Amino acid sequence: MNASLFAVLSYIYGSIPFGYIATRILTGKNLTEEGTGNISVTNTFKVGGTAAGIVSILGETSKGVVPIMAAKTFFPDNHLVMFLSVFCSLVGTSFSVFLKGKGGKGSTAAFWSIGILSPYACVTLLCTWIALAVLARISIHFKKLQLLFIPGIIYLVERDVVFTLFGLLTSLLFFCTNYLRKDDFTYYNILQQKQGLPPAT
Repeated sequence: MNASLFAVLSYIYGSIPFGYIATRILTGKNLTEEGTGNISVTNTFKVGGTAAGIVSILGETSKGVVPIMAAKTFFPDNHLVMFLSVFCSLVGTSFSVFLKGKGGKGSTAAFWSIGILSPYACVTLLCTWIALAVLARISIHFKKLQLLFIPGIIYLVERDVVFTLFGLLTSLLFFCTNYLRKDDFTYYNILQQKQGLPPAT
């Protein structure tokens, strides 16, 4: 298979809006017009319910797993194609061709892809993100810092230039989607506070 075609197919697979489809089928609601409008796991749970949320988790997870497994099958000795295919899948998740460029942030797919490629880097990132999430209760600016740690931690753990470049591009993609889209947790916390409910954790 041609590497360019494989990258395009990865983008198309990443573009499949599992949360949108599940919410539409189960509730009849248009996820792009409800809540934050994001095609994210959080917004799917809030708008579509538990069943749609579970479908979204499984679908988004597969966007990180399937490109890696497929790349290892068709391009077993080409790590560049593997990282490219995963990144194309993340781009599809964030800017779906089926939803005219709308989408989620790709965090679930990115987490699982990094988890498969480097469990140690994934655990380190997770611990860092948890610490920053706690600090974010003091200042929202700490939450934004988590994106900066992705390429740095990948490099420190793996010492792989291509993997680090993947981490850098993923961080830039996250910065872009964070700028363009509402933050799910901030949106729903504010909504709950307006309703007199305790903020979500």
